[in-house]
Amino acid sequence: MLKQTFTFFAFLICFSANLRSQNYSYPVAPKDSIFDKYFDTLIYDPYQWMENPNDSRLSEWLSEQKKITDKEGRQQTYKRTLQAQIGSIYYDVKEKSTESFKQLIEKERVEKFQFKFEAKESFRSADLLYKRGNETNWKYLIKARDLQETKDEFVSVDDYYLNEEESLVAVTVSVNGSDWRKAYVFNLLTGEMLPENLQFLRMSSNIVWNGRSFFYDRYSVPAEGRELLDKATGQALYVHHINQSQEKDELIYLNPDRTGTNSFNFFEANDNVLIMNHFGYRSGKAFKAISYIRKGSNSGFSLNNFLAIPNDQSTFTIEEVIGSQAIIRTTLGAPNGKVLVADINQVNQLGELVPQFDANLREINQIDTDKIACIYRQDDQFLALIYNLKGELLKTINVPKGKKINGPFKPNTDTNYTLFNISSFYHPDLWYKLDLETLEFVPIEEITVPYKVNDIETRYVKFQSKDGTEVPMYITCSKETKLDGKNPTLVYGYGGYGITVEPGYDESLALFLAHGGVLAMPNIRGGGAEGDSWALEGRRLKKQNAIDDFISASEYLIEKGYTTSDRMAINGGSHGGMLVLAAMVQRPELFKAVIAEAAPTDMLRKSLFTTAGTGINLLEYGSAEYAEDFENLISYSPLHNIKEGVEYPNLLLMTGETDDRVVPHHTYKFLATIQEKASNESLYHVYVTPKAGHGGELTRNDFTDKILFKYYFIFDQLGIKL
Repeated sequence: MLKQTFTFFAFLICFSANLRSQNYSYPVAPKDSIFDKYFDTLIYDPYQWMENPNDSRLSEWLSEQKKITDKEGRQQTYKRTLQAQIGSIYYDVKEKSTESFKQLIEKERVEKFQFKFEAKESFRSADLLYKRGNETNWKYLIKARDLQETKDEFVSVDDYYLNEEESLVAVTVSVNGSDWRKAYVFNLLTGEMLPENLQFLRMSSNIVWNGRSFFYDRYSVPAEGRELLDKATGQALYVHHINQSQEKDELIYLNPDRTGTNSFNFFEANDNVLIMNHFGYRSGKAFKAISYIRKGSNSGFSLNNFLAIPNDQSTFTIEEVIGSQAIIRTTLGAPNGKVLVADINQVNQLGELVPQFDANLREINQIDTDKIACIYRQDDQFLALIYNLKGELLKTINVPKGKKINGPFKPNTDTNYTLFNISSFYHPDLWYKLDLETLEFVPIEEITVPYKVNDIETRYVKFQSKDGTEVPMYITCSKETKLDGKNPTLVYGYGGYGITVEPGYDESLALFLAHGGVLAMPNIRGGGAEGDSWALEGRRLKKQNAIDDFISASEYLIEKGYTTSDRMAINGGSHGGMLVLAAMVQRPELFKAVIAEAAPTDMLRKSLFTTAGTGINLLEYGSAEYAEDFENLISYSPLHNIKEGVEYPNLLLMTGETDDRVVPHHTYKFLATIQEKASNESLYHVYVTPKAGHGGELTRNDFTDKILFKYYFIFDQLGIKL
């Protein structure tokens, strides 16, 4: 266990905050007489004024909330102890590479230019540096603070898009963590910033170079003062020519949905073509389409459909384009997924390359000019099946249970090998080299961590949900964990958008495990663990299934002796934040503590703001403008199900000050309501990260402070000793 390896501690220190018994005094939030009518129902919404970030009452109320949070922070007596231990995992984990691995890495670096992010000061966001491939010294390309237009702005470099042939790079930046993006262009031979200053891109936007021009998608100018609240509309695909103003950009495609509900996306398939996923209307009916645009010329670009698909629940994902063949992962007639191949020069000419199996097809990667790797998951077992383009199976790679394979990744054209890694909940990624001729693979590095990795394991169990459905769950803990009900347990949930919780390393969770904690991650309905139908069973009108599954997972952990309610905390972010708050208000006696990050809480008004009104979110939740959706949403909406006088678990809400994906007023309205209505014997407080969006913290200081506050709360509540 970790306390055996951190020898610089002479004694164990026990947190005591969870032993305190007190009544909390909370600031009274102003209330307005606001009622919204939904069909025949009036809903009282006294804190709706918090939806206006410029309301002076909000800043006053938040300053009072900050006093509560700061007081809790001052009572974190052993914060330095926790910081030292977290630091040893985040920064002292060393990768002891063999010489062959070092040589492989050097060989991989064949780019003309290399880039890295680096923060010289912990209170600033990272700058972008670069160098030519044969140089030793790094040079600044962008100092993020130099792009600040006002003292209130906090600029962070988001991503870069290299044009190696022309020695150009496009760089996107975000202001105060917003999903809105700006793009700048640099000459890498001189380090000069070119006149380009492209605006109104989004977090989901892409840039693809085409000689001395590039394709990109942008949106209409947002209403002044509403950038952080309103839905982005007017998506369009443009070509931008270097040294020309954005106003002269060539329009290639205008999204027919001008409301911003449905969007398109595009990517570079190979050196010759772009692939675009979009939709259209034919005879008044919507259809999904996949098209290509040929690169090369500087004008006259055209969109060429090669797939026109009914607008149903089936998914079609172009995974690779090899020559003129598009390799497609689809659930059409195959809930677990199968592999099709299409000729992009012909319309709707599809052939089956790999059939559906009992296992769930997760992804497809090209690993050679004539080979693909199909990654499957069946229960807790991942495997990679390598095929040629005739559909013949060449190799099977079995992954240890409770772990996941990532890759293999597409190699450089001049190498005869590729790389992949194996991830888990309790150790960093382990890298392997795969020979493309023999298809044999060998490990190429060793990793050391400051705890005994071999003492920890991941178990895979299935439990029954409320309606009798069997639901899978990962449980990671010490091999010697006693099922005596005394183990500190953290249950993490997500369960939305078909996203599956899969083995991956998180340093702070590893610290929790190393201290004898039990980490449970149920793959509830709404996620994609059991295929496409599993996701549909937890979506929209069936959202309560996901909540029931999560509650049942917690009950299972108690029933089997892993823990008790007094030693169990639950955590989730974004959709997962809504999930844990819904579970909390429905079963408050079941949990000791709850950590909800960037959580949507007002499900009736969610679709009115930013990305919540887009097609993917309407499919996931629905909208209160429809009677059936309204009845469903209000039944589980965390904000609307807080009861008078109930003693809820101790609660830590976390949000970014400028989150424009799940706007922070969701957090504020929930906090004001629970402080007003619920028993004041419990702690309800909020941690707001300044100038941060949905993507997280912008500086190392902000990241460290947030992690420390969160995990001190978890350790304190669960009585974990350092």
